[in-house]
Order: sequence, then C-alpha cells, then structure tokens
Amino acid sequence: MKKKVYIDTIIFDLQKAGGISLYFYEVISRFLIDNNIDLTLIDSGDCKNNIFWSKLDLSNIKIITYKKKFNRYRVVNYIENEEHIFISSYYRYSINKNATNITIVHDFTYEHFSKGLKLFVHHKQKAIAIKNSQKIICISENTKKDLLKFCPKESEEKEIVVIYNGASDKFRVLESEEFNEIENKNQYLLEIKEPFVLFVGARSGYKNWIEAIEIFKQFPQSYNFVSVGGPSLLDEEKILLSGIKNSHIYIPPVDEEVLVYLYNKAVCLMYLSNYEGFGIPVVEAQKCGCHVIAKPVSSIPEVAGEGTLLLEDDISIEKTLTFLSKEFNYTPIFSWDKCYKELINVFGGYICTR
Repeated sequence: MKKKVYIDTIIFDLQKAGGISLYFYEVISRFLIDNNIDLTLIDSGDCKNNIFWSKLDLSNIKIITYKKKFNRYRVVNYIENEEHIFISSYYRYSINKNATNITIVHDFTYEHFSKGLKLFVHHKQKAIAIKNSQKIICISENTKKDLLKFCPKESEEKEIVVIYNGASDKFRVLESEEFNEIENKNQYLLEIKEPFVLFVGARSGYKNWIEAIEIFKQFPQSYNFVSVGGPSLLDEEKILLSGIKNSHIYIPPVDEEVLVYLYNKAVCLMYLSNYEGFGIPVVEAQKCGCHVIAKPVSSIPEVAGEGTLLLEDDISIEKTLTFLSKEFNYTPIFSWDKCYKELINVFGGYICTR
C-alpha cells in the first residue's frame, strides 16, 4: 500500500534560490519517482520565481491550491480521510486530524542574528510548528543543539532525528573537455583571470563578505576575487573593492553547471559564515576538488573534510597558501539519496523503489 505524503511548497514562494528550496527540490524530485509514495502538493497558486521549482515535472501530480491572506503564517487545512504524512517546507503545519506532522528544522539564523519584531514573528511561527509536530528532523547535530536551546518546551518528548543534507552528484571534478563546453555556452567565464578566490551567496551580515575581502588583501597580487550570487554590488562595496590591488568580478546567480565550473577552477572557496544549519557550499566545493577556507563554527566542523582550512587566529597567509597548494582526496559522505532514504525511515520505513 502506498504511503500518502503531503508536501507544503510555501518555500518556493519565499526564496528565489537557497538551501531550503534546494532541499525540497531534491526531496520532491525523489518523491515523484518513488513507486511507494502517493504524493500531493499544497501550493499557493502564485507564480514562482524559484530556480528549482521550474525544474520539477508536476504534470501528473495532485496539487491542492491553498491561498490565504498572510499565507506563509497560516496553518494548512484540506480534506483527507486517510492517515498521511504532512511536511511543510517552511514551518507551517496541518490541522487535518489524520495528518502526522513532521517539521524539518534547517537553522536558527533569526534566533542568532535578529532582534525585535522580526525575531518574534519568525521564532513564534517556528516554535508553534515544532509544538504541533509529532516528529522533528534536524539537518545537523548543531541544529539539534540549537533546537533544544531555543525551543526546549516545544520539542520536549518529541522524536528528534538528525538527517544531514546532501550534495548533488553533479558537483564533481570535471574532465578537460567539459571546461570548453561550459565556456562555449557562457562566454563571460573567459573574462575571469586565474588564479582566483571564490565567494558564493549572500554578502551581508553574518556571511562576512567584507571579512573575506580583508583576508584576500593578504594574497599575492596575482590572485583575483570572484563573488557569485547575491544582489548587485552596493556603492559602499564598490568603494571597498576600489582599495584592493587585485581584480574583482561580480557574477549574478548562476546555474548549477556554471557553479561546478567555478568550483573546479577556483583556488579556494572563501566561506566565512558565522552560522550555518548545514553548509551545503562547503560540501559542494570539496566534491569539485576545491579547497575551502571557513570558520570553525556551528555546523561547519561537522561537514568539513580534509580540504577545509578552519581559520584560527595564528594562521598566516604563508600557512594558508601552503595549505591551498596541497591536493586532497574528498571521500563523499553526504548525498541526497542517503538523505531521502533516511527521511523515509522516519516515515515508518519501507524499501525505497526508484
């Protein structure tokens, strides 16, 4: 008998890209081809600009449109007379009496870095979803530690399971001919001067782009800096960059193929985030043979392999460059298939047929 699963897709309304929407893209894409799953999606009916949503083939899937004012903060209701699993992609829960609510906790960014009304609203929604769930999944041990710190009463007597995120097999060391193929489709890549240091994602706040630039200033003049993703450079960021001797290139958000190319070409990924629920870019970069410079904070030590330099106060630029010159062999630990199978076990388990 197939297991009924309802997925609330609200995250695809909230993010154009990002780790949580990537997570649910990977999970939903596996549900779609799992012969043991009877899948229904809860959708707002709004036009979605998320880069992963458009990749899902939903032509043969049951979709329920659930659209209300202040939709992201609403509980979800629908008609279903049989027992089923309900998972919200962003801290909502089902009030259907036959639903087993499972909440996936990705991080506690707001609790660590926000204040006032913004913190209150986001934490309240998260706490209520956790309280009304029968099972909780955390994406790292560090996230579980934060769960018990910030939501101790709501998570009390809940089944809490740690299931690590995955990283796509598309992130790999490229063959020589593949570089030419990607460059032919993306001519602007030829403007990037090697060697270069790579920064990926949002640049503001705890992601520490400015700190990455300050460290980069110690690199030899022959090195260049490439920032990928996030909004266009702000005037104050351009002023900061005008004071460095090396060249800098900003590239708007790119598709997976180009990101794999950049990881393969880069000397290292500079990833100085003060907090990560998991840290997908760290794993993706290492799978491509790209070194990573990161901080020994939150979940990073859990996911970092031997290709990661965890910054300490006494690490000099000479030690850094020596580390980056050494090759490393990355042993894959995290995969979306493994993540999916462990998720199925939380459902009650069965032999996954794909």
